[in-house]
Formats: sequence, C-alpha cells, structure tokens
Amino acid sequence: MAKTPDSTTPQHFYSLDAVRGIASMIVVIYHWQFFYYKDDVFVLNHFDRYALPWYSQLSMIYEYAVVAVDLFFLLSGFIFFWLYAERIATHSMNFGRFAVLRISRLYPLHFACLITVAVLQWMMLKVYGHYYILVYNDFYHFILNLLFMQTWGFEKGFSFNGPSWSVSVEVFLYLLFFVICWCRWQANRGLLILLIPLGAIIQHYGSYLGKGVFSFFLGALVYYLYDWIIRGNKGRKYLPYILTLTGILWAFVFIAYRFNLVYPLWEAMMKRYRPQMNIADYHANYHTTINLIFRVTVSPCTIICLVLWESVKGQWAKWLLVIGNSSYAIYLIHFPLQIVFVLVLKCLGLDRTLMYSPIALMLFLAILIPVSTAAFYYFELPMEKMLRQALVGRKKTLVT
Repeated sequence: MAKTPDSTTPQHFYSLDAVRGIASMIVVIYHWQFFYYKDDVFVLNHFDRYALPWYSQLSMIYEYAVVAVDLFFLLSGFIFFWLYAERIATHSMNFGRFAVLRISRLYPLHFACLITVAVLQWMMLKVYGHYYILVYNDFYHFILNLLFMQTWGFEKGFSFNGPSWSVSVEVFLYLLFFVICWCRWQANRGLLILLIPLGAIIQHYGSYLGKGVFSFFLGALVYYLYDWIIRGNKGRKYLPYILTLTGILWAFVFIAYRFNLVYPLWEAMMKRYRPQMNIADYHANYHTTINLIFRVTVSPCTIICLVLWESVKGQWAKWLLVIGNSSYAIYLIHFPLQIVFVLVLKCLGLDRTLMYSPIALMLFLAILIPVSTAAFYYFELPMEKMLRQALVGRKKTLVT
C-alpha cells in the first residue's frame, strides 16, 4: 500500500504574498526620510533620524530596511525556480513566452509611474528650482528606464522613479535565470552556490546587480531544499525543527537590537584587530556584516518555514493575497506620491515639517494602500491581460 504524502506543494503560497506586502511597506516607511533632506538633496544620513515618525517603535525599520529589498530578490529566486525552471529546461516554455509573461506583469505600471514621475519632477523643477531627491532625470536616463536598464551599470546614478532600480535588477536576473535554465544548468547546485559569492563580490564593487544575484540564487537553493523535503515526504518531520530555529533567530534579532548586545562586542573586536579604522568605518562594516548574516540565515529560514507550513498545515492566509497583489504598486507608487505631497504642501503654503508628524505618515499610507490596490485590479490586471492577448493571441493561454 502506498504511503500517503504528509505534505504537498500548494498551487499558491499565500504566506509569500504577505511577506512581499510587508516588505513593500517597510521600504515605504524607510523612504519617509526623503522628506527630511535639506533642499531635497539626498546625502545619506544627513538628517535628524530621531525626528522620524515613531522612531523609537520603528527604529529597526529605519535602520535596516535594506534587507526588505534583499528579501524581494530571495522570494523571486524561490518562486521562479519553483514555477519556471523545469518548464524552461525542458524547452516547453521558450524565451518569447517567458518574456511576455514578465513584461506584461511588470511593464505597464513601471511605464505609467515613469511618465508620472517625469511630469512631477518637471513640476518640481518649475516650482522649487530643483528635482526631488533624484537628479538624473534627463533623456538618457529616461531611455534606460524605458528599457529596464537603469541599474545595469550604464547609469550615472538613480533616476526618475528611484525604487524601480530593483525592478531593473529583477529583469537582469530573469535573463540570467532563463539562460541557466535553457542550458539545463538549473539543477547544478555547484553553479548556484558559486553564483552567491560572485554576487557578493559584484555588489562589493558597487553594482546593485550583485545584490540581486546573491539573493536570487540563494532563493533558488531554498527552493531546492524545500523540494527535497517535500519529495522525501519529510515535511512534518522537519517543520518543527525549522519553525523552532526560525523563532530563535527572530527572537535573537529583536532582543539583540533592543538591548544593543552585538555592536559593543563588534566595536571592541575591531579596535583590537583593526585599530587603524575609525568609528564611522566600524559602524559601516557592522551594518554590512549584520545585513549579510540576516540574508543568509533569518530570511531563508523564514521563507522555508512559511512554505513548509502551508504545505503541511494547509493554506491559512488566503486573504493575504490582496496584500501581495498590491505590493508591486505600493513599491512603485509611493515615490511619485511623495512628490505629490511635496507639491501640494507648496501649493497650500504649508511647511514641509508637517511631514515629520506621525499623522502625516498615517495619511500617506491611508492614500497609498487604496490607490495601490485599485491600481492592481483596475490597471495592472487589465493591462496584463490585454498585452498577453495582443502579444500571444487570444487562443493561447499563458500561465503565470
């Protein structure tokens, strides 16, 4: 008699939608600092961080929100190797079909936000005499943004809708992913492992592509670990251990941050072994190291824990699909919405310091979330359907 599987791979991971939505909100809160820069000139950390809304409660987000973008790339690696790797490797999905799927999903909102920001930045220049935060809003960078190439090394800096830099990296990762799978290297664990430190090296030398490569292929390894557990019918066996480990890691993160347990040890170690470094370098290297440790421990464990839970215990959070669906819009729309707020304040003759209030943050989110949700259901979905029908044909069905 065949053994009944103790777990199955769901058709959809709703918990990952929740993670994506939460990560988007973290980025929005982190970018609230843009309202604080003098004359809208971005100079890292040149503002009163303690004046940010609810700083004492949200300080971890304000300090370490960068890991949210790494989490986006990790999720992409997991999802793409789950959904597409074998289909591409067996050549049942060609590049044209894959490209249509991705372009129809990403491009409409990206293009709409690009045009919107171009107009808003022109208005900023007319009203204030300068751009808002990002200065490379010329024709050259507009073309790079049109082609999703604004973070491929051809740029002078961030431009237009700044948060879309990570979408540009995603598109690069999609191309690399497709080549690897088409050549049937997708299951070569050695190659995937090699790409992770390669990504770290590329990132070290200033390219955001490396940031994406590191986390995307780490996500691939997380998927293959999950697949090994499910195929071996070991979901119920390993879930308690992974759940416990994930809980311990998150508890350590919060406790260590709340009571400042790690940095004094780090500074003492640096003073002993790297006495030539100054305090600023100690601090910068500390943040880099903490970020790296979080990326290779807490994030992967969280993802494998969530997907195993849904596979073993059943899908418990289908309502979170709305959060995940809106996450892309939340991520892309929040920057142009910031410019709108700045222009409205100027039009009404109100002081920018109003944005320092927690009430302003709540109002911003109260506008952003419904607008983003509407953007998904009434713009992204219809445009996605229209593009797929136009590019592939009405008689062919594309599965996302």
